[in-house]
Amino acid sequence: MDMKKMLLNKSASERRPDMKKAIVYTSDIVLGRTGEVIKRNYQKELVARYAEEKQIEIVAWFEDDMYNENVMERPGVKAMMDYKGEYDFVLVERVWAFSRSMTTLETFFKELDRRGVNFDCATVMWDCVSQKCRRRFNPALPAVRTGIMAERDGSTLLNVRKPAKVNFVPMLENKAAK
Repeated sequence: MDMKKMLLNKSASERRPDMKKAIVYTSDIVLGRTGEVIKRNYQKELVARYAEEKQIEIVAWFEDDMYNENVMERPGVKAMMDYKGEYDFVLVERVWAFSRSMTTLETFFKELDRRGVNFDCATVMWDCVSQKCRRRFNPALPAVRTGIMAERDGSTLLNVRKPAKVNFVPMLENKAAK
């Protein structure tokens, strides 16, 4: 059975009033180094399973044939942004459906912020952009803190300064609190 059809065609008795509502976006994602494509159908299957597990009602699906960096000009994104129905967040299989550039994503995210809409991914990815997006929209996770590095002498925090170049930030607050 097609998961997409199954989730869109739930009867009213199967829907819980407390279920979060999502609109879904997919786009063929071309992996730069190999040229492999993460197909929309594969993404749809993973999103549908995630929605079923998390009790999310998918109210609409949007897609584009191929990934390109001009996110706001894609026909599927334009249709999604014109969607007038009720929804709580935009759901994707991975943020790469929009872009792998945080600068590009921020334009899209600012529009979601303006509309009071959240964002979620069905697949947890560990690349930097995916982690930043996850932390941006999930208040339960520590906020993204860029450009700060702490130096330690034993267990005493000496100072905090901006690094000369970008560094991964360890979660010092959790270690210091113990």
